[in-house]
Amino acid sequence: MGLIGIDLGGTQLRVAAADDRGRLRTVVREPTEAARGRQHVIDRIVAAVAETLRQERSSPPRIRALGIGLPGPVDPAAGLVISPANLPGFRNVPLNRILTNATGIPSFLHHDAHLAALGEHRRGAGRGASELIYVTVSTGIGAGLLLRGELYAGAHGIAGEVGHIVVQPGGPLCRCGNHGCVEAVASGTGIAHAARDAAPRTPGSALHRIENPTPEDVVRAARAGDVLANTILETAGTYLGIALGTLVNLFNPQVIVLGGSVLKAGRPLLQPMRRSMNASSWRASRRGLRIVRPALAGDAGLIGAVEFARLRARHAREA
Repeated sequence: MGLIGIDLGGTQLRVAAADDRGRLRTVVREPTEAARGRQHVIDRIVAAVAETLRQERSSPPRIRALGIGLPGPVDPAAGLVISPANLPGFRNVPLNRILTNATGIPSFLHHDAHLAALGEHRRGAGRGASELIYVTVSTGIGAGLLLRGELYAGAHGIAGEVGHIVVQPGGPLCRCGNHGCVEAVASGTGIAHAARDAAPRTPGSALHRIENPTPEDVVRAARAGDVLANTILETAGTYLGIALGTLVNLFNPQVIVLGGSVLKAGRPLLQPMRRSMNASSWRASRRGLRIVRPALAGDAGLIGAVEFARLRARHAREA
């Protein structure tokens, strides 16, 4: 018997077969081709599962459960994809039922950031922690929560949307429709927006000579001593720290697993982040807190999907 884990993103689909202990064996990678619509993506998922089983020389009856992580918002309890921004046409889609019927394998979905948190908790940097928050800072900002060792998704699966904590009232417009969310000011998208806004007005900056500066351009300029670039990263780090401090006060975690491409900026972002987090959280809430890097890197979501399948299979067996 075995398990299937799926990591579904807007650009890449990954399907993994694992043994009953959650150890990955075969991984199939395909482009998602999200722009071609919902049914096309579902067909690709089903075909990728079939290919994974073919390579494993296995069949649906030999698979105990299938776990799939995808961008939110989703409702895990209802098995419903609500409206992910980068998967066009996936609005109120009963994906659990669709995949179960199409593959013959009991299927269970969850938010990808929550499954990455589960992966780091079970197999990565958060092993042994009962209270864990996983935060990823890249194009957007996402988070997953484990409380008392269990995934916490809230009443309808939306818990953990740390990227939409407002840290700058009246600030830049966020994709969610609010202004001043931490995602709008501290994500890679927010950093690039700040650079594109300020660079044309700052002739002395290296960023002034770049038509559409990227987050990577900002980091390179900061490392070369550029004042504007360092100011942008300091501002982003400060706002990120406020959001983290809010999480610390709310949940009193043992571990924050902090990852994502933006963190590669290093000291110019991380120092103000830590100062701001400390200033915006209660000292007692930070007692014993460890902030660590992810151990599973880009595989956290895929491993988390397998672990979620394992959990669901165990619950079914115990029911």
